[in-house]
Amino acid sequence: MSSPRLGVKALIVRDAHVLMNHYIDPDGSDVYAPPGGGQEHGEDQVSALIRECREEIGALVEVHQLACLYELLIPPFHQVSVAYWAGLAEGEEPGIGTEPDPGQVGTAWLPLDRLAEYRFHPVELARWLESDPSSRPVSLGVCAA
Repeated sequence: MSSPRLGVKALIVRDAHVLMNHYIDPDGSDVYAPPGGGQEHGEDQVSALIRECREEIGALVEVHQLACLYELLIPPFHQVSVAYWAGLAEGEEPGIGTEPDPGQVGTAWLPLDRLAEYRFHPVELARWLESDPSSRPVSLGVCAA
């Protein structure tokens, strides 16, 4: 049995929109998820997030502070995700990176007040982003598939 994977995610907000990776799943549906991925052995979380964003969104990011934690448990996949508030470095704009995820077709800025209209993964993170910032928990627990 292997241990859960540790992932890092970037929550980049600009002009009341959040930056998401845009995927097309096997049935042809649009799916959106925050950029980021697995932390490698010996790599700190900030470095991992900067690397993952370069690979997926083709842009340098500045990592600010912890936003929230959540788990994805979709057997056999188990990941603990640490989401950070981040921003694009000056002069950077997102697009498709050098090593996009499988099924990733680009990026999209989604309006924070309309996230429920999109197939957002995980949906609990969309609800968290739409909620009142003064009452957001740090941990979202285990999120649905």
